[in-house]
Amino acid sequence: MALQTHQLEAFVAIAKTKNFSKAAETLHVTQSALSHRISALEEEIGAPLFIRERTGVSLTELGVDLLQYVKLKDSLEGELLSRIQDPKSKKIKGVLRVGCYASIGRSVVLQALMSFLTAHPHVQLFFMVREMKDLPELLKSGEADAVFMDYDDARGKVKSEMLGEEEFALVESKLGCANPDLYLNHDEHDMITFRFYELQGQKNKVFQRSYLDEIYSCIDGVANGIGRSVLPIHLVKSHPGIKINTGFKNLRMPVYLHYYEQPVVSELMKKVLEHFKKEIPKVLS
Repeated sequence: MALQTHQLEAFVAIAKTKNFSKAAETLHVTQSALSHRISALEEEIGAPLFIRERTGVSLTELGVDLLQYVKLKDSLEGELLSRIQDPKSKKIKGVLRVGCYASIGRSVVLQALMSFLTAHPHVQLFFMVREMKDLPELLKSGEADAVFMDYDDARGKVKSEMLGEEEFALVESKLGCANPDLYLNHDEHDMITFRFYELQGQKNKVFQRSYLDEIYSCIDGVANGIGRSVLPIHLVKSHPGIKINTGFKNLRMPVYLHYYEQPVVSELMKKVLEHFKKEIPKVLS
């Protein structure tokens, strides 16, 4: 069995776009030609690769495995060609895709990556900050090589490793706030404030909430006295306009690194995983 390059290109395009028509546009082919490639590939493999749904398509378990194979194949092939073209070079090249959530994005993950990118300037980075709920799909679809989440989501071949914790505290403006009963949250699904007060033994505490969409807007809102918020200490401890309220138990939330385990790993992936495991705990502490 030989997997054809044009079939694999079609497969990867659909896996990324989750849509046959969009994938066809990306590859500049007709949708019928694209469908024919996938049908031939599925026939060659002997099993379906996609689950067709009203809203688009998703990968079957075998489809996920094939996508990881294609990504690994491309990475190893790129490294081999680099060594052939420049046998004496020890440069690490390739594309690195990392996804994470907002509170550790710039302040933890990107900060840890800076020294890696400085040491390996030929690595191309795609850095993505997404909603927590979207991160598992980012990894599954191949849009990210590694993602960070605040819970263990190890399933199948996905490996999950805890690298540290974020510590959350109740904060407010040093100048006081206009409404101490108003709490600034990310959105309606942000449960950090509830979790914080449950930790204090106040499970049914009643408070008002306003939603500022992202973490740095919440920090600005607190600093300007709009209301209080429960925020990561590492983001606010040096802020000149914010004070951390003591007398409460601080809430600790884990930080997990997720990636697919492979029997063979590209040099780039090997190095960046080692770097994350070494540097992320330092930044969090």
